[in-house]
Amino acid sequence: MSEEGVLGKNKIALVSCSGLSPLGLVVRVVTIELALDNDNIVTACITEYSAQPHQCNPILKDAIVVSITGCSDDCVGEILKEKGVNIEKNINAEEIIENFDINFNDSARLDSQGELAVSKLKEAILKELKSLEKI
Repeated sequence: MSEEGVLGKNKIALVSCSGLSPLGLVVRVVTIELALDNDNIVTACITEYSAQPHQCNPILKDAIVVSITGCSDDCVGEILKEKGVNIEKNINAEEIIENFDINFNDSARLDSQGELAVSKLKEAILKELKSLEKI
């Protein structure tokens, strides 16, 4: 189901945490689902971008780049800055999830608490992305 009208027509590139923590899994699921559900959202793998930025540059070209970090280390933001990518917005998933009483702790599979975290995080990120359309 496309939500093109909700987010406008600007291409948004989500570059997210790929850490092996439970939150890393939640963030990966969220970004993939947002890209599948919205015609103007694409995702880029931060690990691939770190190793082979020339392959990911076409994905980020002409897009509003949004980094989604999973922890205070902000690996995504650090890698993108190192590669000279302009980040329009950085969303801290850990800060968002801390506002909810959700106990997910599996870094390999989503249980019901993990699915709840995905739902809450998607909602919060969509709200943040909608604010970008006003820029």
